[in-house]
Amino acid sequence: MNAASGRGSGSGGRNVLAARPGGIAEVLGRRLAAHRLKPAAVALWAIAFVILGAVIIGLGLLLTRVLLHGGLGSFDVSVSRWFVRGRTPALDTVTRVGTELGSTGAIIGVAALALIVLAIGKHWRQIGFLACAMTLEFGIFVITTLLVGRHRPTVLQLDAAPPTSSYPSGHMASALALYVGLAIVVWSLVRGPLVRTFVWAIAVALSSFVGVSRLYRGMHFLTDVIAAVLLGCLALVFALLITRTMREAAAERDRHASSPQPLHPPPEAPL
Repeated sequence: MNAASGRGSGSGGRNVLAARPGGIAEVLGRRLAAHRLKPAAVALWAIAFVILGAVIIGLGLLLTRVLLHGGLGSFDVSVSRWFVRGRTPALDTVTRVGTELGSTGAIIGVAALALIVLAIGKHWRQIGFLACAMTLEFGIFVITTLLVGRHRPTVLQLDAAPPTSSYPSGHMASALALYVGLAIVVWSLVRGPLVRTFVWAIAVALSSFVGVSRLYRGMHFLTDVIAAVLLGCLALVFALLITRTMREAAAERDRHASSPQPLHPPPEAPL
C-alpha cells in the first residue's frame, strides 16, 4: 500500500483521510514509520477497540444500574408510548423500510458491494477505513449486548425481537457507521461540492430514518438509539484516526527511502 493511495482531496483541499499538520495522526504516523505497518495498524485497532468498548459498556452499565431508576427511565418509557400512539398503517409500512435499511442483510449487502467497487478502483485506503469502522462498531455492539442486558420496551413491537438486548441499537449503529462511512469515502474521492453535499445528506437521512423507525416500531428506547449514535460516530472517528496515522507512517517511510543517504567520510590514515 503506497502513501499516495486514496488521493483525491478535491477543490484543492486536504484529503479527509490524510493527517492534519501537527495533529495526533501525524505525530503517531511518524513514530510508527520505523515499525512494520501491518502489525502497527492491528495494534492501533485493538487499542481503539478497548477504549471504545470501555466507553459504550461503561455508559450502558451506568444507564441500566443507576440512571434508569430515576426520571430518565420514566422519560424513556414515555417516548416509546408516544410513538405507539402515533402509529398508522401508512407509517407502519414506511418504517418497515427504515428498519430493513439497518438490518444485517442490508448492511452486509451494501458494504460488500461498496468494497467490491472500491477494490476494482484499487482504493485500498478507503477499503481499510470502511472495514476498520465496521469491525469496530460490530465487535463493540456484540460484546455490549452480552454485558449490558437491557429489556426492550414493553409496548407492542412491530418487528421480531433479535436475541440481543435493547442497548444499544445495532440497526442504528451499523447504519450510521456504514452510510456515513460511505459518505466519508465519497468525500475522499470526489471533487464536486454538490455531489459531496448530496451524499452527506443521503447518509444522514438514511441513518436518521433507521433510528426513528426502530423507535416507532417499539424495538428500542430513545437512550438505546442515542448510545448507538455515539457508538457509530466514535467507530468512524477511530477509523479515521487509524487510517490517517497509517497513511502518514507510509508517507514518512517513503520520504526516508527516497532521500539521499549521507556519505560517510573515509577513515583517516594512521600517522
